[in-house]
Amino acid sequence: MKNYQAILTAILGIGLAVLTMNGTIQQHIHFTDVLNEMAFAILGLVFGTMGLICVDYKKLMYGLL
Repeated sequence: MKNYQAILTAILGIGLAVLTMNGTIQQHIHFTDVLNEMAFAILGLVFGTMGLICVDYKKLMYGLL
C-alpha cells in the first residue's frame, strides 16, 4: 500500500468514526439500534488505526525533507 493510500484510509476511517460519534452521520445513515451505531464507530476507528499503522514513516520523512 502506498503512503497516500494509507493516509487517505486513516483520514476516512477516523472521519467516519468522529462523524458517527457526533451524530452527524445519522442524518444520512439511519441505524436500527444503538449497538449498530457503536459498532460502526468502532470499526471506523479500527479502519483509521490500520491506516496509520500502514504508513511508511521513513519514506514519508525522506519525501518531506
